Order: sequence, then structure tokens, then C-alpha cells
Amino acid sequence: MSLTVTAYYSRKIARYGGFVLVAIIVGWSALTAGVAAWKAAHPPYIPPQTKYGRLPKVVFPDKSFEKKSFTFELANDSLPKFSDQARVYIVYRPVSTFLALEEDTKTARALGFMSTPTEIKTNVYEYKNDALNQTLTMNVLDGSFKMEYPYLNDQLLMNPPKVPSKDEATTTASSYLQNGGKFADDLKEGEKKVSYWKISFDGLKSAPSQSDANVARVDFFRQKLEDDSEIVTSEPGRASVSVLVSGATVEGKKIIEVNYKYINIDRQSYSTYPIKTAEEAVNDLKMGAYWPASDTTTSNVSIKKMYLAYFEPISLTNYMQPVYVFVGDNNFIAYVPAVTDEWISE
Repeated sequence: MSLTVTAYYSRKIARYGGFVLVAIIVGWSALTAGVAAWKAAHPPYIPPQTKYGRLPKVVFPDKSFEKKSFTFELANDSLPKFSDQARVYIVYRPVSTFLALEEDTKTARALGFMSTPTEIKTNVYEYKNDALNQTLTMNVLDGSFKMEYPYLNDQLLMNPPKVPSKDEATTTASSYLQNGGKFADDLKEGEKKVSYWKISFDGLKSAPSQSDANVARVDFFRQKLEDDSEIVTSEPGRASVSVLVSGATVEGKKIIEVNYKYINIDRQSYSTYPIKTAEEAVNDLKMGAYWPASDTTTSNVSIKKMYLAYFEPISLTNYMQPVYVFVGDNNFIAYVPAVTDEWISE
């Protein structure tokens, strides 16, 4: 074979060999990407960890109620789909009531309460600010507190020169919590809901608008958990941290009531647990194994929505657990504990 012919075929091989090589590289890349996409869409099943062992029951406030009859009008006329497991989060509590009292006293000082605390019942202490006629009650076991001012007896608050706007009320309430060292990150990042209220001679009543009100209440809802789950309380629509802000021009009368019940959730410390199926949760609801967060006098309730959330504990516990939330007509809302019964202590 002549050198000319050899060179000709060499060029042909080089040209088409390059095409083949490119095709192989592209094909391999596509195959690798396809395998990665399939694995992402079909992750290996990891069973629930249950590393905390059996959990205590979720404790709800005592409430008597009559079992209802339920019908369901859900989206797509079917129950929503849920995973077979959910996270249970660790809740940290003070290990020493003495140290907790020290910390709470620091908080009281920061909020303007300089008096020596008085134990009014076991682990509950009262602080006074006589200059402003305010009382601060703190529970050193769970870190909750309530600040009260007798605003129902202060006629000057009934006709303030100006009722704070939503932004003004939020800023004032946030500053109060910040000054007391009680403005946790998940409260800063969570939703702030402002509602308007009217002080009257027979109590505090909801007002339809700012112009009809003389005080504003700011509810600080926690930031949702990492899986975008809501944290619900024993009072639907109300956060466990709320501040009542008046339109007073006197600085010491701008904050007239604070309700603060906040547990320290370690969002990085959790274990997964098996949870009931949607069908099992519905069966619990029908059997009356639920807690009515918002009840109704009607005996027949149509359920419009069902979702998974976390219940903010009302009692001393080390865990925050998931619950199924059922929302029905006539403002009916019910909670059903989600973790399967086999992992709940008797």
C-alpha cells in the first residue's frame, strides 16, 4: 500500500474515530445523568430510627366534648398522601430550677422588674414594678411568663390619640422581646400576625379594624420546621407568644400584656418514628380519639382539610411530636396524635 493511500485512510479513521469518541462520551454522560436522576427519584428506603424508644403521650388541655359524626369533602375527593414516618424533635428543659430562677431574674431585670421575686406557688415566681403597676409571673420549670397591667381600669387607654399600625405594633412588641433576651431566632423568622382589639368596660373584645380598636395584639408564630411543617398550639389562630400593644404616649404603658410560652426545640436533634396512615388517623377521628382545638355545637361536621403538623407542648416533656390536623366547617379543628400506638407509652 502506498504512503498516499495509508495517509488517506489514517485521516478517515481519525475523523470518524473522533465522532465515535464524542458519541461515547455523550452517551456515557447521558447514562450517568439518567442513573443519578432515577436514584434521586427513587431513594433507598430508610426505616424509622426510633432512637428515643417509646414516647410519652401527647398531652392536650383538659376539655370535655361530644363525639361528632364526620363526612369528608377533601380536594380530589381523596385522602392526602403522607410518608410512613415523621420526625420527633428534642425539647430542652432547664436541668436546675435554681439556675433557671437566676436566668429568669435576669430577664425580669431587663424588662424593668427590679423587685425580689416571690414564690407564689411551686416554681412560679412573681415580680412587681410598682412604678408602672405591672406584674410579671414566671414559671422557672418551663420558662413561660406573663406580664400584666390592669388596662381594663385605665380609661386613658380606651381613647388613645392613635392606635398603632401593624408595623408599629410589630416593632414595639419585637423590641420588648429583644430587650428581655426572649426574641428567639425562630420567632424572628416566623410569621407576625397583628389583630385589633377594643378595651371596654366588660373586657377585651375583637375589633374589625384599626379604626374600631384601641389596642393591637401581635402574635409571634414560630418559623416552620425544616420539612415545612407548621407548629400548632392549643388555641388555633393564636401563637404561644403574644404581646398586647396600646396607643398610649407614655412609654411605660405601650406594652400592657405579654403571654410568653416558648420551648427550646433543637431542630438538629430528632429521630424518625412510624406514623399512622391517613386512613388510620381518620378512623381515630371517627372513633372520638381526637382533641378538639376548636369545637362546634353541631353534631355533624364536614372535614375540608387534613394535614400533618407539630403540637407545641403544654406540659413538661422532652419531645415535640407530630399530629394530624383536621379542619372542618363551623370552625371545627381537631388534632389526632400521629405516631403509631406501638411507640407510645401507656
